[in-house]
Amino acid sequence: MKRVITLVLAAMLLMTLALPSFAAEVKETELGSITINGVSTENVYSIYQLLDLESYDKTSGAYSYKVNSAWTAFFETTEAKNYITIDDAGYVTWIAGEDNSIVATFAKVALSYAKENGIQPVKSSANAGEFVVTGTTGVFSDLTLGYYLVDSTMGALCGLTTTNPNASINAKNAAPTVDKQVLEDSTNSYGAANTADIGQTVTYRVTINVHAGAENYIFHDKMDAGLTYKEVTSIEHVIPGAKGTETVDAKYYTVKTTELKDSDCTFEIVFTKEFCDHLSTNDKIVITYTAMLNRNAVIAGEGNKNAAWLTFGDNSGHESNVDEVTTFTYGIDIIKTDSQNRLIDGAQFKIYDAATEGEEVKVVLMDDGVTYRRAREDETGVAIVVKDGKVRVVGLDNGTYYLEETVAPAGYNKLTSRTQFIISDKNLDAIFNDGVFSTGSGVHVVNKTGSMLPETGGLGTTLFITFGSVMVLCAAVVLFAKKRMSQIAE
Repeated sequence: MKRVITLVLAAMLLMTLALPSFAAEVKETELGSITINGVSTENVYSIYQLLDLESYDKTSGAYSYKVNSAWTAFFETTEAKNYITIDDAGYVTWIAGEDNSIVATFAKVALSYAKENGIQPVKSSANAGEFVVTGTTGVFSDLTLGYYLVDSTMGALCGLTTTNPNASINAKNAAPTVDKQVLEDSTNSYGAANTADIGQTVTYRVTINVHAGAENYIFHDKMDAGLTYKEVTSIEHVIPGAKGTETVDAKYYTVKTTELKDSDCTFEIVFTKEFCDHLSTNDKIVITYTAMLNRNAVIAGEGNKNAAWLTFGDNSGHESNVDEVTTFTYGIDIIKTDSQNRLIDGAQFKIYDAATEGEEVKVVLMDDGVTYRRAREDETGVAIVVKDGKVRVVGLDNGTYYLEETVAPAGYNKLTSRTQFIISDKNLDAIFNDGVFSTGSGVHVVNKTGSMLPETGGLGTTLFITFGSVMVLCAAVVLFAKKRMSQIAE
């Protein structure tokens, strides 16, 4: 880029030396050429003649230009007069200063005017025979000598050069790139993946690495069904060197969720021409935005994808790389058995984030009437009820959790302490072999029951009373017999 800008500046500065008395007149038969090095077959290259070269002297560095008739109206605009003045004889002089960004901005202003006002290029690679490519070099030849604006559909080449008689320019065909990352809240660091609860807000950061000729930048983002877009929280322009980072004013971009250029997108950010015109090679655009992991989230597996890319160039017809990040969430199976490993019903549970006290991890029952999921902040939690000896809970982040039994099955002893379980990048699934639960899988909770204790009115008491009654009866019989015998004896 520096080489191109140096060439541009040199050409512009030479325009100030409008000294036709020392320069040789351009012969009518003298033609020139523009060679572009490093061309790409994916691009269309076009050239526009802004100025006619009347005379020049390479040795003394003397050049005199006049406005090309196709561009007369442009150089009469207020914007063009910020860069160039035209004297009474029709000769032009550059007045805008020597800063690289000023020259680059002028080139973009001129190109934009040409497209908006139907000024056609002198030659284009889209036309057969006008641009001869050999390897990675292309040549426009048989050109009237003058000052030319060079453009490509990628928007990565927007140069200015003088044919005196031949000129060469290096194509800047590198496309802008996109680097997308997602915030892992447990470590407060960005990376290619994170874990989250259903209902949790997920933060994304995208860095657009700018290349030469930024034009028609549109940022695209596509979220899986398990993610709900919330908002763009900030856009920053990072400039190498002393200028550092600037917050981009909202007037320089539009966030769109409807009437999208790409119907598959979740949202798009359209940057204004004014903003793109002030971007330079090695600048960065940093976009931060958020989404919520919703009830449709994929549990474990391939996770929940979020992809981003940039379209740019002529009519945003080119596309950068696509970068993707993934948000994972997990589920557990709670298995309730007795001490013989038989499934039992009737238990109720709550989940907490600590072994004692702590915050409840609230859940709600899903539409299937069987599965529970992590509740959003605006939802009221419910107890987890075990049916058929097992229950599924989904939408949990990595971490350590504690299961508290709030109601025990009828006839079983309620647990006196919470049961710990840990989620670490995978589900805690229950495993059954031929219908028999495999211990060590899922979150296994065992209840025990005691034996029946003796009670009043039991069999032992009945036997005791019966035996006592018999003994009393026998005693009465003996007593009666003795009394009878006594009477006989008398």
